[in-house]
Amino acid sequence: MKIYTGRGMVGGVGTGPALITGTPINFTAALTKPLNMLIKDMMFDRHHELFHKRIHGRILVFPACIGSTHTGLVLLELSVRELAPAAMIVKYPDPLLVSGAILGEVWYGTGIPLVAYSADDLFSEIKTGDPLRIDGTTGEITAAVPGSPCGNKEGTDILRC
Repeated sequence: MKIYTGRGMVGGVGTGPALITGTPINFTAALTKPLNMLIKDMMFDRHHELFHKRIHGRILVFPACIGSTHTGLVLLELSVRELAPAAMIVKYPDPLLVSGAILGEVWYGTGIPLVAYSADDLFSEIKTGDPLRIDGTTGEITAAVPGSPCGNKEGTDILRC
């Protein structure tokens, strides 16, 4: 296992396979269907590298969010519909992103653990599908290391590594 320490932004623990992008995410453009604004857990922004990827149950790792002031409401809606990522790691958090992750917890008990991690090593060492465990209170990010008994197989229970 390898442990990275970031800054805990929104409490809670999330485990799951990583879904990584080096491109900032516009949550409104990516996660709402333009014709009826029905929020899904699939990225709909055809200009983003995660186009048609599902985020539910994954650890979403990305540099920043861009675009809309609606970001927090999109994350809140994902939480309420139980379609949210298991947790998020972001290089540059902003108040709108953090508010959406927190409000789900405050209003509905379904927040999204969030860790800010600004160093580049995690973004170059972790790959999509790698099992991760995120603690949004302590900022601890635990990853399976290639060649360990856990390997880097998607679906691995990182808590047992």
